[in-house]
Amino acid sequence: MNARYLTINSVIRKYQIETNRVDHLMEDETRLHDAQSVHDFAGAVRSGFPDARITWAMSWWAITDPDPRFAEIRATVRAMHEQYGDDVTFLPGGYFANAYNTREQINRDIGDALGIIQQFMGRYRPTALVAGFLSAANIRYAAREHGIHTVQGNVWSQYSIDAQDGDGSIAYPYYPSTQHFCKPAQGQADFIDCLNLDGWTIDLVAGRMAGDYWKGDERYVSRMGVGPLETLHTFGVEKGLRQMQATTQAHFGAENVERNPFAWVTNCYEISEVNRARRHRPETLQVFGEWVAWIKRTWPDAQCPTIAEFGQQVRAQHPDNESLAYILNQRGTGIGASFADQEVVWFMNKYFRLGIVKEKGKPFVMDYTDYTRLYQEPQEVGQRNWTLFGEINQKQIRPQDRPVPLAEFPRWPALRERIKALYPSQGAAAIALLN
Repeated sequence: MNARYLTINSVIRKYQIETNRVDHLMEDETRLHDAQSVHDFAGAVRSGFPDARITWAMSWWAITDPDPRFAEIRATVRAMHEQYGDDVTFLPGGYFANAYNTREQINRDIGDALGIIQQFMGRYRPTALVAGFLSAANIRYAAREHGIHTVQGNVWSQYSIDAQDGDGSIAYPYYPSTQHFCKPAQGQADFIDCLNLDGWTIDLVAGRMAGDYWKGDERYVSRMGVGPLETLHTFGVEKGLRQMQATTQAHFGAENVERNPFAWVTNCYEISEVNRARRHRPETLQVFGEWVAWIKRTWPDAQCPTIAEFGQQVRAQHPDNESLAYILNQRGTGIGASFADQEVVWFMNKYFRLGIVKEKGKPFVMDYTDYTRLYQEPQEVGQRNWTLFGEINQKQIRPQDRPVPLAEFPRWPALRERIKALYPSQGAAAIALLN
């Protein structure tokens, strides 16, 4: 399991955000979808990574619309599953299902959608979901009732961008608690047997921001990392590719592989956004393919399984959260919100997440979230903010979120000893990063 894993998924939908089976927000994207675009995207991925397998996440309308172009797309992804082993699964609620629907309705949508997919896929039935954000109750239902043991159910660090906030989780896979989808389960009493995955790998320095803004001609966006929208679409292909490569290097570099049970980079590139970019920068998809090819050239051992396959491998080696202890580290690139004078170190495990930012060489605690506490998700439909706030949060939204010098953080002496115990082979070296 101590290897490099790249997961790639794409989204096929009719409307930009399908809030439920009958309503939607924003534009009709039918014209931005066709079977050829699906072939083009898959070709860009596999041209430099021939054995890559892609996860195709389809919205309610995409799996039910009788329009010939969606019927042809459904036949195309089935053919790709049969030829390459690609996965085809459901995207409930346009990334933000719980912001618009009751948990009961989402459960019905998941169950019905999986049945519809099985009908046009033959005997095949998905074992993973792509969901953006998904509540703990819905994840538990999918696992217990439908054998879904991997879900892309959180977008790490997201706050004040798009239609839902959900900071507070850890960035690598974990089994969520029944209390809150951002909280790692603490034991059998609150354990959900379904790995919760991040949506796309972001720059850890940029991730400290809330939302995004423009300053002159430069965009500062919290979700910048390997995602094409925040890199290739925003900065152009040359600068954007450099940012994607730098973020990938932070995870696939030898130091990160040595520190962690595995190294993981994940990316989502919606088919509609692929075609939207072609109007202004027709070379964008080619450069996305170059990024994938660069990964395979640089790290020939890298694997590109589907989200479901990746989850199966993690689950086989790590049946609970006890051995899932991660250390992530990234230096700013100088592009956008990845400020060149900053470096971020994260300790993430079952019990807590601790984020340290080094500014001009001096370490500050920017986030401390104690997962042993009780938490609760919002219960009312229509609530945007599902963030799990800890004692200090990296987004600096509240007065208490101001970073604290490491030496002045009262919990640091005890946390330092816990880190040494939780990370016996690499804890001391990781702590040395803070000096």
